[in-house]
This record gives sequence, structure tokens and C-alpha cells, in this order.
Amino acid sequence: MVLENFKYQLKTQIRKISKYFALRREIAKYKKQYLNSVSYLKRIENTVIPFDTNEIRLFAIFRNESLRLPHFIEYYKQLGVDRFFFIDNNSTDNSQAIISKEDNTHVFSTSETYVNHWYWMEHLLETYGKNHWCIVVDIDELFSFPHAENLTIRDLVRFLEREETTAVRTFLLDMYSPHQIDSTDYKGGNPLNNIPYFDKEYKQSFFRFLDRHNFNDFSSVIFTGGMRERVFGKINPPHILSKIPIFKNINGTYLVQGMHAVNGAKISDIQGVVFHTKFLSDFIGEVKEEVKRGEHYGGAFYYKHFENEVSKNPAIGFHYEGSIKYLDSQQLVNLGLMKTTEEFEHFCYDLKEKKTTNAVSLL
Repeated sequence: MVLENFKYQLKTQIRKISKYFALRREIAKYKKQYLNSVSYLKRIENTVIPFDTNEIRLFAIFRNESLRLPHFIEYYKQLGVDRFFFIDNNSTDNSQAIISKEDNTHVFSTSETYVNHWYWMEHLLETYGKNHWCIVVDIDELFSFPHAENLTIRDLVRFLEREETTAVRTFLLDMYSPHQIDSTDYKGGNPLNNIPYFDKEYKQSFFRFLDRHNFNDFSSVIFTGGMRERVFGKINPPHILSKIPIFKNINGTYLVQGMHAVNGAKISDIQGVVFHTKFLSDFIGEVKEEVKRGEHYGGAFYYKHFENEVSKNPAIGFHYEGSIKYLDSQQLVNLGLMKTTEEFEHFCYDLKEKKTTNAVSLL
């Protein structure tokens, strides 16, 4: 019995030691890849970046996004973003020229493969986003929340600070046209005018993510289903439709690749959406290009999933009898895609009353 106990304890210790050294190897590998990757990241302008943690800062990676960038920048400026940080990954269009016309924008460039994109984002968040409220989105993503028609992100942040939360979870809401995708022509402006429809049916579950700062995994709520599953079919791993587009970047907080989850944050009960404007007429070309490049997750795993259906029907459409046309944030609250709280409703009411009073006093 004594011998058996000794053998068990010895095996346990050996497993612990093996696990420890395996983790050390993973950390060393990550640090080496991180340092190598960010060494290719070059800033291409030299405007002053102030040290002001009161600024709300947006971070985004792009490649050939001249079609969406003008509205994207204007949308987030109107919503209250103070400063933009962009990473250009091998663009061949005039995206940089569009950004260069804007104030408070900073552009970094890298010719590295997109496979390493999260090292770039981690670096910028650590260097320019520490202790800031940060918005991290793709160029085809427009963050919104309850009462966003009348509030700014600054108003939202003020409430989050009051309730001592540090992040907001959202649905990635795929928007689409009532027409076939090859007829969904977009020339600029608000893309929701071209793609105003969405699916309301989603599933909620849990998924495990890796925190690469602490090298431990954690479980987080995710959403799946929606138009993608209806049109393109199920896939494993699934298309994850949860997003954390805004969080306070304080010590101990880690945003995972794809912005699907955050570790070390206190997530608000308020829930928003991210309007996803991918499904415009350029979608077919993007799918073909990204499958060929193979630089997205799993060698373009999800783009290959798209391509499978697109190849069968190049004029694919997404609209069906259950599609809903977007009206406003209250509609999304009523459908359960957005969520509000009694405290937030009181906050919004008081803020509206204050703004009304101030407006009257100026007359």
C-alpha cells in the first residue's frame, strides 16, 4: 500500500513537472513569435499621439477597404471615438489615402501574413490602449447599443464606469439585402441602407478560449446560428457570432483573437450588436481571394465554407420569409438581440432630461 501511494505521488509530480515545462515552452514560443511579428510593424506617419487616458480609442486591421472606410470613420467619429489606430496589411487600393485626410488617425503597416495579425493587435493595445476604453472592430463592423440613436460612446462609458463594469458583449448581426448578392451594389454611405435585413434566431452556448497573456483557458458565452447557419449550413467549430467590441484595457484584461471573448473583465448586463456589413456585392470576390490567400483562421477554414455554397450558386441570396428589416435599437431590444437594464433606462432618461433642459436654457 505504501509503495502504491509512493508510485502515485511520483507519477503526479512527474505530470506536474512535465506540464510546467510544456507551458514554459509555449510561453517562450509565443514571446519569440510576438517579438518577431511586431518587428515588421512600421508606423507610416509621425503625428503626435498624446498621453491622455480619457480618450476613447479605436483599433482596426484592414486590407483593401476603401469601399467601407469613409463611412466607418465617420460613423465612429459621430459615435464619439477620439482617436483611431489602423494597421494596413498589404493594401493595394487607396485606403491609406482615405485615412490620411482624417484628424487623429494613425496608420501602421506590415507586409507579414495575416496569420500573425493578433500579435499586431496585442502590441497596439498594449502600447497605445493601456488604461483606455478601447473599441476593437473590423472595418465591416458597426457597433451599436440600446439608445445609440441619442447617446454617444462617451455616454455609454460614463454609465459603465458608474456601474463598475469594463466590457460590453454584443451579437455580430449579419445584415443582408432582399436581393441576390450580385445585385447588392454599394457605392458608399451607410451600408445598412443597402443591407437592412437580419435573422433573429440564434443559439447561446459556451466556448473555451485561450488567454495568451496568462496562458490559461477560460469559458465564455457565445452566440451561433443566424443567417450563416441557415444559408451556409452548420460547421465545426461554428461561426462564433459573439463580439466584445468595447472594453477597458486595464491590467489583467485580455481580448482574444477575433474579439469573440474577453478574460479578466466585468461584463455589463447591457448587450449591444455589431452590424456586420460583409454581405455586399464584393463578398463573392472576397471569398475567392481569401480562399486563395489562405491566411485567415485554419487556412481560410470559414471562407472555404462560404465558397462551398457560393460555388453552387454564385447569385446566392440570403433573404427569406423570416427576415426582419432593421428599424432602430428599441426593435432589437424587443427581439432580445440587444439588452438593457432598469438602471441604464433611468440613466438614459435623466440624460435626455438634462440635454433638453440645457437646450431650452440656450434659447
